[in-house]
Amino acid sequence: MKIDHIQIENLRIIRNMTLAPGAGLNFIHGDNGAGKTSVLEGIFLLGQGKSFRHPDAGPLIRQGREQAQVVADLQTSTGIATRLGIQRSTRAFVARHGGQDVSRRSELMRLLPLQLITPQSHELIERGPELRRRYLDYGLFHVEQPYHQVLLSYHRTLKQRNAALRSGDILLARSFNEQLISFSRVILKSRQELLAKIEAQLATFVEATAFPVSISLRLSKGWKTGLELNEALEKAERQDLSRGFTSVGVHRGQLKILAAGVAAEKTLSRGQQKLLIYGLVLSLSRLILEKTNEPPLLLIDDLGAELDNVNSQRMLDFLERTGMQTFITVLDARRYQLPDSAKLFHVKHGVI
Repeated sequence: MKIDHIQIENLRIIRNMTLAPGAGLNFIHGDNGAGKTSVLEGIFLLGQGKSFRHPDAGPLIRQGREQAQVVADLQTSTGIATRLGIQRSTRAFVARHGGQDVSRRSELMRLLPLQLITPQSHELIERGPELRRRYLDYGLFHVEQPYHQVLLSYHRTLKQRNAALRSGDILLARSFNEQLISFSRVILKSRQELLAKIEAQLATFVEATAFPVSISLRLSKGWKTGLELNEALEKAERQDLSRGFTSVGVHRGQLKILAAGVAAEKTLSRGQQKLLIYGLVLSLSRLILEKTNEPPLLLIDDLGAELDNVNSQRMLDFLERTGMQTFITVLDARRYQLPDSAKLFHVKHGVI
């Protein structure tokens, strides 16, 4: 999927902005506070129904206005043209695609798959397991469509079991075990299969970018090794009853990222972590492309964050070869050797 034309209105500093991006690398450059990141935020809003900078919609909307709006003309890899638009107020969003209403964020995510890298993306490596589970689940949302419904069903059942635990009704809590176990089998199998494919793609990235150490990925199930989930649930029953929540299951699973066999957050520098983030994001993007025949859009906020000039240029060369439509914010595009096909947009005070 590619954006042929996009219009952004009343989003932060932007009053009304139009862009006709290229099919490959698009650089958005300008001073700090000029509105560069807001352009990425507009594209993200179109594909996700929310901002990546703040959970509340209020700060997203230009001061004095009631809603922000983004409309884009899209083109699929087969040449089919469609239009996608969204209006976001503080309370809700209204979206339309090809003249039809879009009522759920999950529909937007399928219509315009996105990948995002920001100066905070190193948290995928450094923070707790929730972000890494989300990384896997986002990939499976796109490459294995039934997975999303199974995951939703699992969490509904988990919520019901936790409510029973909080009420002290252990018999009711036990009645949800069979469903949890059934959904868990599907989720765990899907995660393991996807992880093996990501690891294979990541090996190619490591070689192509001369990454200094080998990277491996490991998935823990979310309960003690050697036990089946029914046994783990039984052993944790008394503890779960006293705490009021289910302490074992795939919702506690962990993706472990290892550099030369050691936890990546303990051994890699911040710059190496950032390179690895690129590898993880691009590996998943490649799998989405192989499954759907549509490459996701890539949004990169502040290319130079944590990367020196050599590694920044190395990533640009790699990105050019992917063929993905990519939007990149930089302070000064003159720092880099840009391909002739790249398009540059200078932003000043929210105006191109």
